[in-house]
Amino acid sequence: MAVDAIWAARMVLSIANLCILTFLIYIFTKRYLEVRSEFTLGFLLFALALFFRTLFASPILRLVFLSQETHTVVDPYRLVADVFELVALSIFLYISTR
Repeated sequence: MAVDAIWAARMVLSIANLCILTFLIYIFTKRYLEVRSEFTLGFLLFALALFFRTLFASPILRLVFLSQETHTVVDPYRLVADVFELVALSIFLYISTR
């Protein structure tokens, strides 16, 4: 897989992960305001922390602040991590909306 294709795939996966996390934050904020449960607050804080971790680890910030694509030798491994994060967040979203 070419370097540019890996970078583009990471960009798409990062955006998908951030969208799912935004929706999870919305769900848990809504539920916390209804129930005022510490358990729900814990899920909300977890989703917020994961949102910022995903945001700061994504290639989106490199593009915004450096105005260019930057590639490293670990990008293929980060792609695998992004795929597994998407799978995990999809499961978390499915369970949260049931």
